[in-house]
Amino acid sequence: MIRGIYILGQDGNMVYSKEYATTDSKSALIEFVVSLAEFLSSVDLEQKTESMGLSLSRIFYTVHNPFTFVFVADKADDAAQIEERMGQIVEIFLKDFARLAEANQPLDGFEAKVDEIAVTMVKVAILGYAGVGKTTTLHLLRGETLPLIHDPTIGVSIKKLPEEVQNANIVLWDLAGQSRFSILWAKMIANAQVVIIVTDSTLENVLRSKKLVSLVKEEVPNAKVIGIANKQDLPTALTPERVGQILGVTTFELVAIDISYRDRLIQIIRKAILEGKDESKAS
Repeated sequence: MIRGIYILGQDGNMVYSKEYATTDSKSALIEFVVSLAEFLSSVDLEQKTESMGLSLSRIFYTVHNPFTFVFVADKADDAAQIEERMGQIVEIFLKDFARLAEANQPLDGFEAKVDEIAVTMVKVAILGYAGVGKTTTLHLLRGETLPLIHDPTIGVSIKKLPEEVQNANIVLWDLAGQSRFSILWAKMIANAQVVIIVTDSTLENVLRSKKLVSLVKEEVPNAKVIGIANKQDLPTALTPERVGQILGVTTFELVAIDISYRDRLIQIIRKAILEGKDESKAS
């Protein structure tokens, strides 16, 4: 996923920048981008796109005088896809916004076009049997107040995570866990990049949930599958490690009614997206 987009003009002045991921070393990154642009001003790239790898990311850059375009992406990203998106944004900028930039005028409308190209939709399916806390987990992720009365999901509930994880718009599919909806599960998890198997951390439920892991691996073999051991506040709860051993997938603890777990769960999903891309690329 694209972490940042930077366009520099003559003399290395920043014409446009957009960060999709927060970083503690932002100032160092900007300094590096400016230094890179200064160096590229003396090199003829013939408007080709080049790249270099850093520890956790990859820098893509191209020069269309007097502008230097620099994209920062995850190292696991497909280089051809990043170059394609970069080419689309460069083309739009040169065609519709270059003159405005040269005249130091606002680039009205440019950011919307950038987001349209750079932001990726990611489908995350939440799967588990009735009563394990899937919908509560959905409310937690969306930062919503829990309803006083439990209203079981009918079919599927599709909600968008209200904030971007890097530049991925996360669409959450909360699948009904009642047995009568099981015939829909295979269809509903189709094309999911990440599938979250939620259990209530009881031995009985965890053993049943092994079937869900098998279903996911059969229907969407390229999806990243993670387990969530919910209701860890109950005295009878199995540990996340034990739940993971039974399910055969990496599993994390959760108390879905506790808001303090929200940021941690979002980071787990973000990591799963990146790891899923790494595994798909390797295969």
